[in-house]
Amino acid sequence: MKNKDRLIPFLSTFAGAFFFYLLFTVTGTMENWNRKISDVIVSIFPMHHSFSKNVVIIDIDEQSLAFYADHPELGQWPWKRSIYPNMFAYANMGGAELILMDILFTERSDRDSALVQANQAFPNVSHAVALRRDPLAKEKKLPSSISNFTLDLDSNLPFPSFEDGAFPAGGISDSANFLHVVTIIPDHDGVLRRFAPVLRLRNYSFPALALRGSFGTDKIQIKSDESKVTLNKKDNRIQIPIGNDGLIRSYFYSEETLKNIPRFSASGVLESFSRIQEGLVEDEKDLLVPLSVFENKVVIIGTSAPATHDDVVTPFGMVPGVIAQAVFVSNLLEGHSLTEIPTIWNDLLFLSLLGGSLFWLFFSTEDGSRILNALIFLIGTILIAFVSYRLDFVVGLGPLVSLFPLSYMVGFSYLSYVEGKEKRKYNSVLRNLVDSSVVKGALEDIETLRKGGEWEITAFFSDVAGFSGISEELSPTDLAQLLNEYLSAMTLDLKENGGTLDKYIGDAVVGIFGAPLKNDRHVLDACAASLKMRATLLSLNDKWKVENSYTEKARNMKFRIGLNCGIAKVGFMGTDSLASYTMMGDMVNLASRLEAAAKDYGTDILVSQNIQKKAKEKFHFRFCDQIRVKGKLEPVNIYSLEGNLEDINETDLQWQKLYDQAFSDYQAQKFDSALTILEGILKFRKDLPSEILKERCIYLQANTPGNDWDGVFTRSTK
Repeated sequence: MKNKDRLIPFLSTFAGAFFFYLLFTVTGTMENWNRKISDVIVSIFPMHHSFSKNVVIIDIDEQSLAFYADHPELGQWPWKRSIYPNMFAYANMGGAELILMDILFTERSDRDSALVQANQAFPNVSHAVALRRDPLAKEKKLPSSISNFTLDLDSNLPFPSFEDGAFPAGGISDSANFLHVVTIIPDHDGVLRRFAPVLRLRNYSFPALALRGSFGTDKIQIKSDESKVTLNKKDNRIQIPIGNDGLIRSYFYSEETLKNIPRFSASGVLESFSRIQEGLVEDEKDLLVPLSVFENKVVIIGTSAPATHDDVVTPFGMVPGVIAQAVFVSNLLEGHSLTEIPTIWNDLLFLSLLGGSLFWLFFSTEDGSRILNALIFLIGTILIAFVSYRLDFVVGLGPLVSLFPLSYMVGFSYLSYVEGKEKRKYNSVLRNLVDSSVVKGALEDIETLRKGGEWEITAFFSDVAGFSGISEELSPTDLAQLLNEYLSAMTLDLKENGGTLDKYIGDAVVGIFGAPLKNDRHVLDACAASLKMRATLLSLNDKWKVENSYTEKARNMKFRIGLNCGIAKVGFMGTDSLASYTMMGDMVNLASRLEAAAKDYGTDILVSQNIQKKAKEKFHFRFCDQIRVKGKLEPVNIYSLEGNLEDINETDLQWQKLYDQAFSDYQAQKFDSALTILEGILKFRKDLPSEILKERCIYLQANTPGNDWDGVFTRSTK
């Protein structure tokens, strides 16, 4: 696919994802997902704030109920109200700053007077109020005394509003020093993540337990705007981020913290108070609950025993309501809370990340890069969530977690289908040109394969010697069979050694090493393939002789190979329906010229100096000549590829050294010396390069060259 062909699918996929994002946002589904995913973030990332040291709980737990099950005054739950002043007294003996009730006394009792007297005796006790929504109760008369406990707010925020309320019964409400609301507001999915510092009952505003607890016995002074609540305390000023619905996102610390919030059994408190009254305490160690645990603390009295309280669901699971209230108090005391990123910023984050990832997906050309994209997105999302959480921000990851995988899968599937068609087309071409292992690698970068390029390769040309004579002796059927056997064997050796079949030209084989996959071994591969082909042809010769196949010329068939390396253009060339992978450039022409020149030097593999220079550490080359090929001015040294370096014997090396000396004398115009060496060589062996050089020396002795002679032979034929 071309880049312009990817644009419409990219935009379509992005638009589809954005449509579903808007749909889920409008229906409220996205907000629900955002909060559920934030629960996961809270649960897996480590805690970075500590629970306040100034909050403790007196817990009417299961142990307390069991301890007083047979008590004449207390008995079964609910306990007589006359017992609570003892808890107030003991906490105040320890120096409690404020005592907050998380237990409602909304029905009249014959022991209400005990609480009235306690309110008068202990000015730091605040009683609980429960608010509820009941449109039918709008006209119901409210207690006149509640106006003494309402807040004068400087705020336009829509704090949660209710129509009805349950206040302490009898004189408890009238005698109370403080009232606070214990009503909690879970999210739509039933999970408690947020709390309201202020709750409204019709035209009245009341502090929540957490707000009352954060101010102690001081007058509550708060201001709020659209983004934060400011608590103006006598000792400090705290700003708490608040949502536009008047709720604060709570920081719930950790599951371990919730289990270990300082809680002291009510039975231990009451027994300790009883021992003091009876004069049984000489040292604080005699107390079940030390008095010092209440010093300057906000004390919450609540219940955790089964059937005595309402459980609430937090991001860390279900806990008694009093635990959640303690967390809220700690949040306001310490300034611990989370800010939910405004929707507009979530939108921008989602659109930018989704757009960038899809752009990478559609305009990247490698599957590995696309997988890397997905991994980067995953790691980036986790990193954004972690950093944000550490900074007390909650990012709405719902669209990223839900819509990104879907849109990415759609885009990836589409590209796989479209590019799969192209890969199948190129695969059908390449599998005939290169080894199957190369095909797989080449198709991984379909764009580069399609476009081709310009880099260093080795060009391979081979031709059968005297093929015209062979073809004249054979019938068309035998000729076709001979060519099929020969070309099949040569092509197999070419492919198995990393070569790419360019084309057949009759009996000639044209190959490329180092493309379509770039590699640094192309010269070595080309030399190894050439030697393997030579060995294979000898085997075919033996086979044909044993079978008495074809004609004598055919059975003794020989070939010539020319090799050169250098920069060339490679790629598919032709039409979309009919294209072949080929190479072009001057270095290709030189390889072709070397194949033709091999005949003159009596060698079957003739290579350029470029090949010899890069492969001489592994293969043995015999220097043949320095020539100019037709149409070129630049001279080139040419070599015969003799074999692997370890296979050359010492005798051959000695003859070749003699030839090299003769050639050096020839270029220095020492023709007599050169002839002496060459005649010595030819006396003992047939050697075409020596014969060629001898003829030149004899000619130049008779026709002395000028001073501008450079010793290079110029070929007049291709």
